[in-house]
Amino acid sequence: MPTDKMAKTPRWFGVKTLYRKAPVGRRRGTDELYSRDMTLVEERVVVVRARNGDEAIRKAEAEAKKYAADWHRNPYGQRVRTRYLGYVNAYEMYNPPNKNAEVFSVTEVVPKRVSDRLVVNRMIGRPESRRMYESRRNIRDIVFNRPAPGVERTVRERAFVAKIDAFLSRNDA
Repeated sequence: MPTDKMAKTPRWFGVKTLYRKAPVGRRRGTDELYSRDMTLVEERVVVVRARNGDEAIRKAEAEAKKYAADWHRNPYGQRVRTRYLGYVNAYEMYNPPNKNAEVFSVTEVVPKRVSDRLVVNRMIGRPESRRMYESRRNIRDIVFNRPAPGVERTVRERAFVAKIDAFLSRNDA
């Protein structure tokens, strides 16, 4: 049992988790961007307060499961499901979060012969083509995207869009 004050005082951690999003169910409409094979991998970094790394990971996993339980409809009328991939990595922040604070960092030893381009491609992925970027429509929320032909927004979705439009028109003036 730690006795020093530091172990009892909550500290800030940046915690990275990974998810995979995919549409499920029969599509109700389609357009040229529809893809039945498309999924999206998401890497999230959240900030938590915890007494140690193990507690930060427990808190982040609970938050990750809650985040993954949420769902929305895509412009094709399909439900988009998020799965937590069970990956979590915690980074203790040595300063409280504020403007320009580092919230996450990870390092890796790489041989000199490995080019910078290979490192970026492996860690971030290759740059997406315009078509691939636009195919994200398969995962996006219908309230932020025009529905595909044959798909109508629900009453709840229309009400949400109306609130956004009203807010934007008030702040546009």
